[in-house]
Amino acid sequence: MIDVKKLWSKRQSAHMTEKLKYFSLMANSGLIVSSFLLIIIGSVYYAKLLKVLPEHFPAVLILTIVFSFWLTRSPIRTLLKEGDLVFLLPVESGMKYYFSKSLSSAMASGSFSTLFLFTLMWPIVQVFITDGWMMYVVFGFFLIVSKVFNLYVSWEERRLPYKSHQLNYRIIRFIVNFVYVFLLFEEAYLFLIAMFAIMYVLKNFVFGIFKKMHGYQWELLLAEEQTLKMKSYRLVNLFTDVPALKQMVNKRPWLNSIGTFSFKKGNAMSALYMKTFIRLGDYLGLFVRLTLIGFLFLYLIPKGWWQLAVVLLFFQLLALQLFTLFTQYKWNVSFTIYPIKPSVKMNAFTNWLRQILIVQGAVYGIFYGILTSDWLIAVLMPAAAVLFSLVRLPALAKKHC
Repeated sequence: MIDVKKLWSKRQSAHMTEKLKYFSLMANSGLIVSSFLLIIIGSVYYAKLLKVLPEHFPAVLILTIVFSFWLTRSPIRTLLKEGDLVFLLPVESGMKYYFSKSLSSAMASGSFSTLFLFTLMWPIVQVFITDGWMMYVVFGFFLIVSKVFNLYVSWEERRLPYKSHQLNYRIIRFIVNFVYVFLLFEEAYLFLIAMFAIMYVLKNFVFGIFKKMHGYQWELLLAEEQTLKMKSYRLVNLFTDVPALKQMVNKRPWLNSIGTFSFKKGNAMSALYMKTFIRLGDYLGLFVRLTLIGFLFLYLIPKGWWQLAVVLLFFQLLALQLFTLFTQYKWNVSFTIYPIKPSVKMNAFTNWLRQILIVQGAVYGIFYGILTSDWLIAVLMPAAAVLFSLVRLPALAKKHC
């Protein structure tokens, strides 16, 4: 007979050990330093941004939208494995303790992350809504209560056998969260009491009956656990290699023609990397997001020569994260049997990455030139990408060989 209490403790211990191991590797990465510099720069210009925002800035509406999505999103790590569909399914009736511990863990981490997000948003609340440590405590408390409520009802929501039904109830939760957060930031506490009554009805008389009607959806829970695990692996993979990382392939036919295939040894690897960049996982989305964040920094920071330092920092971030595209193939057996020398593979990758960096530098230059009309610095941005690729990429390539 399987002891579910020992099973949960064992899996949680293994999960925490793995997290600590990867965290130690992340702490030794150069990306930590780059991220730390971005946080410092961002905090400085965050304060400046608050000063230039108009008096009638719709802070309540924006905060309501942000926290409505945040509260509705309710991931729960169950630490399930594929074999559980065979070995744990017969003892489903005894899994209440196991899943209650999963839910409690999700509530603890969700409460902390909600308070962290609210702390980041607190300067906006101070400027446009209200101030004082007492209001920080009140707002933080009500947001944490709502997060716990959402995690609980979303767990019962997972019992529904069809994703379309789950989506319908998720939309209901989003509407309730939207009204709840709007009333909270409008400080309409009397109406909040009515919202608590609605949340109580939903918890006990809507979502509460799901446990009587439906059992655990093991396939759904396993699929969600795999998705959440891969997301955490992708985050760690930005800092260090994760052999267990699996990627999803997207069709993207409108971009697939960019990575034209060639049977020549000199071109095959470049085509492979380009197709991987376009179709596999979130590499393309990563490039777009970093570029857009770079636009924001170029817009907020006063024009001058230090703008070149900003784009060099973003070149470093992009290069470090795209190098995982190369290292993930080291764990692919079919890639190792290609009749191509390792040095040719690395040279093809660095040449391909140099082209990506130059494209990003050109995009930054066009944006900066249109924004400031300072075309000298704008022209130097793609030149900085070339210089970065010639000086920094060889060192990164030697590290990842």
